[in-house]
Amino acid sequence: MSSLKARTVNAMKWSYFSMFAGLAMQLFFAAILSRLLTKQQFGVWAIAALLQRFGQFITDLGVGQAIVQKAKLTEDDIRAGFTSSLGLGIFTTALAWLLAPAISTFFPTIPDLVPVVRGYALVYILSSGIIISGSLLRRALNFRPQVIAELTSYAIGHGIIGLGAAYLGYGAMSLVISAIAQAVIQLVLLYSATRHTLKPIFRWDAYRGLFRFGVKATAVNFLEFLSANLDTFIIGKFYSSAQLGAYSRTFSTLAMPATNFATSLSRVMAPSFSAVQDDTDRLRRSYLTGLRAMSILIFTATGCILIDAPEIVKVLLGPKFVESIPLMQIFALYIPFAVLTNLSAVLAEATARLNVKIVIQSVYMVGLGAALWITYRLGGHVEHLAMVLVAASVCRSAAFAVVARGIIGGSGRQIAQSYGVGALYFMGGALVTAAAVFPLRAMAVPLPVLFILELLLGAAVLAGVVLLGPPSELKDMAYASLRQLRRRAAQPSS
Repeated sequence: MSSLKARTVNAMKWSYFSMFAGLAMQLFFAAILSRLLTKQQFGVWAIAALLQRFGQFITDLGVGQAIVQKAKLTEDDIRAGFTSSLGLGIFTTALAWLLAPAISTFFPTIPDLVPVVRGYALVYILSSGIIISGSLLRRALNFRPQVIAELTSYAIGHGIIGLGAAYLGYGAMSLVISAIAQAVIQLVLLYSATRHTLKPIFRWDAYRGLFRFGVKATAVNFLEFLSANLDTFIIGKFYSSAQLGAYSRTFSTLAMPATNFATSLSRVMAPSFSAVQDDTDRLRRSYLTGLRAMSILIFTATGCILIDAPEIVKVLLGPKFVESIPLMQIFALYIPFAVLTNLSAVLAEATARLNVKIVIQSVYMVGLGAALWITYRLGGHVEHLAMVLVAASVCRSAAFAVVARGIIGGSGRQIAQSYGVGALYFMGGALVTAAAVFPLRAMAVPLPVLFILELLLGAAVLAGVVLLGPPSELKDMAYASLRQLRRRAAQPSS
């Protein structure tokens, strides 16, 4: 196994360990949090979190991605990255504090928005250190410190401090407290793992190389941010805070695991794609192998989620969100296209095809915005807005697949086959789940028992797909792990 492949596989192991461990905590914490906060409070959080993510784009300005992508990295690059991130973090924090009252006025249906926006703004300064340390670790495909930092910060910052604040009655501010605590913990742990220079630099030539790539990357990310949050923006402006809370909480229950999955994939594949960007054959094999494996896995999971949606809502969101079951099922259809689009977008980014990403995201944003606005003007409910989001995501995924074909060459048949195979596995996952779950519902199996059985069934279906499905890196990793476990079990205990 080549050095790059070995480091990539090891990075994938740590990245997906982080994803699955984080998912388990997210499911547990989400079930608790949904019972401690109201829909209205989740509506406040949705707008504040949207603005906080917007500020982080300004803080980063693409520097983190540039550090990962740059062929040769110098100490001046690191100094320039840290200096710019810190300066932009301070600027963005001050800007958010000044604009908070105007933001609150723009969203008249969202109460108590000012203190929450200002609280989230404190994360910008903390992010300046996280960006550089995390990017250096990603570049080196050293994910162990990142996994430790992420899981530790989430378990302590959110699971203990954030949920504790919610239990004590801090409402939407408890999520602010959680975000700040997580950022502090990540900052300390990630910097301890890199110990990069903190010395500032003020020569423009030190910044030129980073910003040449970083500004374009930021433009792409900003367009992605706008298009990803148009629905939240429109619902926050024209619908009630309770409707926004139900919509955002239902979406995040699925989107958080899916986003983590896509992030785990992209932060490993981006440096790997960048390393072989000049070797078309290796790049093609790497992309197609990843696409086929991800398509099978994510479409199968979507089929299971579609059937299990009633229990997912009742257990993870509680009785207050029962009306969100149709929303959960609609959002399930969004997930596979979002994840697979992410892989093709990472390929374009790693090979510096940023202009085409900007074009696609611009068209997607305008088209989605127009469709959402028309749906609202026609009297559409939030479920109809969710359907528009799914349809737009399918179109965007197809556009990025065309871009990927242009990068790796060939007819595009293998890319289309990967999506087609995924669709078949989606139907298979849904049918297997329905065959087991529908009779259990008819037997009135208690909700907690039924939910546990669905989790076990879903895990078994996904394990079967990986172990018995077509060849892939995931299959190789799974069998290698099983062989290692058998060898350890066969060793006599001392």
